[in-house]
Amino acid sequence: MASRTQDTHAFWRLKRLRELKGITLDDLAGQTGLTKSFLSKVERGISTPSIATALKIADAFHVSAGALFAASEPSQDFAVVRKKERKPFTGKRFKAGNRYETIAPGHMHGLYEAFIDHPPFDEPPNYERAQHRGHEMLFVIKGRIDVAFPHQSVKLAEGDSIVFSGRIPHRVLSLRPKRAEILVIVTNAQNS
Repeated sequence: MASRTQDTHAFWRLKRLRELKGITLDDLAGQTGLTKSFLSKVERGISTPSIATALKIADAFHVSAGALFAASEPSQDFAVVRKKERKPFTGKRFKAGNRYETIAPGHMHGLYEAFIDHPPFDEPPNYERAQHRGHEMLFVIKGRIDVAFPHQSVKLAEGDSIVFSGRIPHRVLSLRPKRAEILVIVTNAQNS
């Protein structure tokens, strides 16, 4: 039950930011290109945004994606987030998709977003490959992954990494037998 509460809590700031700025769900849908229904489900912790979607939402509010998950504003020049304190933002239905955890929410002043990701084994039906601003770096902590681009696929094992432009359509899957764990870092450069 605690996990469900944490998952639901992960996007409470989205609704709070939206209401503070006087933005309706219709307005936010227009700014992000996402549906009103999906955004409502995200606010309630029912649907899970991908990193690319979280970046779109953050751009609409002119904040970092990490700021959507931070419980409070940073008050120091450094931040320590213990493994058990990572904030998940996946909701209950992560079986078909990724499981994300923020590892430094709101603490890097917009330089980059950092996440732990547990990619799924199979691509969900009608999956649209991610595209977003900035560059992305993936570092494989556990397991193996397959990173697919429009004309090429790259397999990575524990300790391997890859850096690429987020504007290139891409998707990441775990390779069997065990679900991978990867560090994902996305730069916040608007013109990358």
